[in-house]
Amino acid sequence: MPRQERAERSRAAILDAAADEFDQHGFAGARLERIVERTGLTKGAVYFHFRSKLDLARALVEEKYGNWPTIVAAIDDSGLRGRAAAAELTRRVGAVFASDVRVRAAMALSQTVLPPEPGADPYDHWVGVVERYLSQEDERAGGPSPHEAAVVAVQGFFGAYMIAAERGRLDELPEDIERLWRVV
Repeated sequence: MPRQERAERSRAAILDAAADEFDQHGFAGARLERIVERTGLTKGAVYFHFRSKLDLARALVEEKYGNWPTIVAAIDDSGLRGRAAAAELTRRVGAVFASDVRVRAAMALSQTVLPPEPGADPYDHWVGVVERYLSQEDERAGGPSPHEAAVVAVQGFFGAYMIAAERGRLDELPEDIERLWRVV
């Protein structure tokens, strides 16, 4: 196997092991020894790629933010508009949260040890994306503005995710998302 491919596989194995460790134990409870053990690599190989637990956390958080533009672009290209596009966005993001331990770990890390920089609030970004979709529909007289509905939808989505994750019921997240959109 070429050296570059082996290095990429090792890095991926390390990130998978770190994500699982952070997901199970949080940042404070995570142990590098267990991460090394889970990879099947040597401690030196792990430290070659990541010097510390914080470096692992940073890599996972950076990777998480890289996932979302692809999902938004897919929704934009799908032909869906308005509420249907906003709902599909939350379905797809919810599916990633439920199935991808790296994203779950990164979400928890970005809530605790690696919060976003001032002015780079990801929730504001999500409100903007959902508002853009909701603005594609005619506003109802006396109803909430697209911005207000987007704020409620984003808060509801992330609240539903965090509650489902805390209770160990990520399998119920799709139903929670559907309920959210029925109400919004």
